[in-house]
Amino acid sequence: MAADQLTKNLARARLAAGESIAVVRGLRITRVETPARGSLLPPAIFAAVTAVIVLAASSGFFQRLPAQIGLGAAIGGAASNLFDRLRRGAITDFVNLGWWPVFNLADVAITCGVPLSLLFLR
Repeated sequence: MAADQLTKNLARARLAAGESIAVVRGLRITRVETPARGSLLPPAIFAAVTAVIVLAASSGFFQRLPAQIGLGAAIGGAASNLFDRLRRGAITDFVNLGWWPVFNLADVAITCGVPLSLLFLR
């Protein structure tokens, strides 16, 4: 979460919304503000999902270290994007590969963390 928030803050500090700079061939840093669409999950649903994650994490399913790392990455990424939605009303994306929608480090943590945790389930 800290790395994601730091990189988003750097992107916001150095680039205007929509501004883009080339880093290397095939990689640009492009600041995109993705607004929160619709309402967030109602608090009861959010609490239920959180309870399921905590129970699953403590139930013995995620005993292996790679599964714990993957679960932590996914939860940290989701928490960072949720923090942005609640605090700013939008999520800052900045990694632009040109052939994929612009994304951020939280998206990477979620996308890599979930399969990693499932791959190494007990």
